[in-house]
Amino acid sequence: MALPPFATAAELSAQMQTPVDAAAADLALASASAAIRRWTRQTISRVADDVVSLRVVDPCALVLPQRPVVSVSQVLVNSVTLVDWVLSGERLLRTGGWHHLPGTSSYPDPGLVQVTYTHGWEEIPDDVRAVCLDLASSTLANPAMLRQESIDDYSRTFASETLGTGTLSATHKEMLADYRRRIGTVGLR
Repeated sequence: MALPPFATAAELSAQMQTPVDAAAADLALASASAAIRRWTRQTISRVADDVVSLRVVDPCALVLPQRPVVSVSQVLVNSVTLVDWVLSGERLLRTGGWHHLPGTSSYPDPGLVQVTYTHGWEEIPDDVRAVCLDLASSTLANPAMLRQESIDDYSRTFASETLGTGTLSATHKEMLADYRRRIGTVGLR
């Protein structure tokens, strides 16, 4: 499933205060959005009825990987629909924990729970859009990643921030930190 970019070509043109080729704008915005998604480990855009299989690690809670969780429509274990769960933030809690199915004494192998849920923001947050536009405009302003360009008596020097075209700066990462999903046993920030 292809996700939409976090900003439009018209917004990019307005940011750059100049007309922008539509194909170049679409590519730059798609690349910037992909870089943001890769770093945050989040789709950020609203995704309805996403299906994910989660391994039971914590017997008390299943943590859904994408935020914010809007709703959960189905929870399945080995084709059995579970209804005795509660959504708390991005965690699914279940009376008696996740290691026991109703009417059994143990959890079936391989311990996978299939969850169908809706997640992400209906409207892209302003700070995510700002980083996307900044990254895309840097890409279009200096596509050859030049430090300096000279023709006869004309010379143009690019800011060092534009040299990393396609990569998030420390400032970008700081702006996106609240959206980043952590991996492993470290909790979400």
